Amino acid sequence: MQRLTKRFSGSLSVLLALLSAVSLYAAQPAAPADLAEIRVAGPLPTSVPWGADVRARVPRFAPDRLLVKFRPGTAAAEIARMHRKNAAKPLREIPGIGVHVLQVPRGSVRKKQARYRANPNVEYAEPDYYRVLVIPDEGNDPGPDAGGVFTGREYFEEQWGLNNAGQDHTSFDLFGNPIQVSGVPDADIDAPEGWDITTGNPAVKIAILDTGIDCDSIEHTGKCVEEISFVGDYSDYLDDPGDYVGHGTHVAGIAAVHTNNGIGVSGVGWNSSLGNLKTCFAYQLEIIPHVINMSYGSDQLDENNDPVGPPVQPNTETAAIAYAWSRGVVLVAAAGNDNNSVRIYPAANDDVIAVAATDHIDDRASFSTFSIPGDHWVSLMAPGVDTLSTNPVFDCIFLADLLGFPFDPLTESCLTWKSGTSMASPHVAGAAALVWAHLFPGELPQSCINPSGVSCNVVVRNHLEAGADTVGALGQNFLAWSQYGRLNLHGALAFADNDADGIPDATDPDDDNDGLSDLDEINDIGTDPLVADSDGDGLLDGFEVNYKPNPADTYTPGQDLNPLAADTDTDGFNDGMELAAGYDPLDEADFPVWGDINDDRVVDTIDVLLAARAVLGLLVLDSAQQARGNVAPLEAGIPNPPLVDEFNLADQLLIMRKAMGSTSY
Repeated sequence: MQRLTKRFSGSLSVLLALLSAVSLYAAQPAAPADLAEIRVAGPLPTSVPWGADVRARVPRFAPDRLLVKFRPGTAAAEIARMHRKNAAKPLREIPGIGVHVLQVPRGSVRKKQARYRANPNVEYAEPDYYRVLVIPDEGNDPGPDAGGVFTGREYFEEQWGLNNAGQDHTSFDLFGNPIQVSGVPDADIDAPEGWDITTGNPAVKIAILDTGIDCDSIEHTGKCVEEISFVGDYSDYLDDPGDYVGHGTHVAGIAAVHTNNGIGVSGVGWNSSLGNLKTCFAYQLEIIPHVINMSYGSDQLDENNDPVGPPVQPNTETAAIAYAWSRGVVLVAAAGNDNNSVRIYPAANDDVIAVAATDHIDDRASFSTFSIPGDHWVSLMAPGVDTLSTNPVFDCIFLADLLGFPFDPLTESCLTWKSGTSMASPHVAGAAALVWAHLFPGELPQSCINPSGVSCNVVVRNHLEAGADTVGALGQNFLAWSQYGRLNLHGALAFADNDADGIPDATDPDDDNDGLSDLDEINDIGTDPLVADSDGDGLLDGFEVNYKPNPADTYTPGQDLNPLAADTDTDGFNDGMELAAGYDPLDEADFPVWGDINDDRVVDTIDVLLAARAVLGLLVLDSAQQARGNVAPLEAGIPNPPLVDEFNLADQLLIMRKAMGSTSY
């Protein structure tokens, strides 16, 4: 990326800025939400959950506003009659969803809500809830005498990609000179709205595969929990000098810098930790972060190891990406800066979220690579033009000394602007870290599976993609340039997803991913559409219903396994265990003898010997043998082994007891 200019930030006391409860409807009757800003001086006590103190002081909803959705076909005369009866004044109807915005007498919201809800023609009625927005304070522009460009500007206002209200911010002309421009409201990722839901957790790590991070700077100190150089043969430095000085530090600052500390910039991932993984030519990744950001392309090399042609996908990198994905990691990469739709790697890999760049009016950035319908290899878009973020401190020390500016690296942050899909990608990586912290707190990637059996990295990716904005602030069609649209942090965190599969409930035909549609489960079969294994026998409801060749999503007694009965043939053996042991769960006369490893219908010396050899590692049991031999643990004296269990000494001892004549193990 081209480095545009340098910027120094001053150190100010910490402030907590939040958006809270003063209605904008009075000034703007057509506005879709009630929002205003208050500022609370000083940090909250550490014992108070983030934002709870302010939320406790803020009304939950507008005191004179009600939102009502009428059932389709309700006559206009009936709607008008209800409004008159409730002294409600219609303000407008929200297009697309048909919700009526009503003004009701102040203080009567709950009472009027109950009256509307009691009417059978009303689908729902609800207050106009306030949304509390978290606006971090990162200090003020120190002015021209300290190297600044515009005096008095708060640095968070410069981060238009996080919160764009159409405010002025810095851009650059063709000669690299700073100029003043203004954006378009809502051409951003709705970061404050997302931070109101979560500011993340340090346990969630974002690995930055880049030129290194200046981890000793005031903005990154304590953020870097892993520091590894995979290019020691090519570079003597772990931090961020080199041909692309500042690139990795800038990317890291976008993803997860110290936030709300009165200094510098805000990071999308807020409390998330960073892994400084310096990579240039090749790497081997052994630590398992939650999210990996790759703001680079893998160039095709000639015989002298110089880049030629468009980036390609090396076999080793393909394998490394597949491995990382299989270990539960979310992978994000820059789509490229070639202003075309040619695939580049690693972004174009199916296991990677490829990210294109948008500008401050929600257009595709002029330089950004994109994809087209029919070949949508770019998943998401995110802000990537004139992005203010961190820069190696040494660079600012050098320039301050050269130009005579005061700069204190112990209290001031070194910042710069950059543009590129390299800047768009870490927006998504930071968002992925927050989604992970919100959905799967405390879960490690390699062992994280949701209740329906879906890997957590799949769920996180689904949330990012399903929550994206498909239409820009000026009506742009983001789906012309990407598969899912422009990142929306709040959208990714907030949509209803009861089964945590990453697919919004409103569009999810199979909420529990059991192979049956929700409607068929509710209307025809009677199983729970949010529980994949309704009878707890270890088999998905869909597998049981379609056990024998029948029309899909139907249950035929005698042919299919009963998804509401753990033991369909009532022979005393769990359906899942019978199948695992190689027996027919529909035939009550066909059932396994537990402990009978060699399947001769008796537990004897041969089974004891086989068990002993298996425990010693001299014999590998096949799946059916292991299922019959897994007699531990016991419940009330009856073998009740799980479907997946390690065959061990406890099983061997119980089989020995049975062979010696014990009647109950």
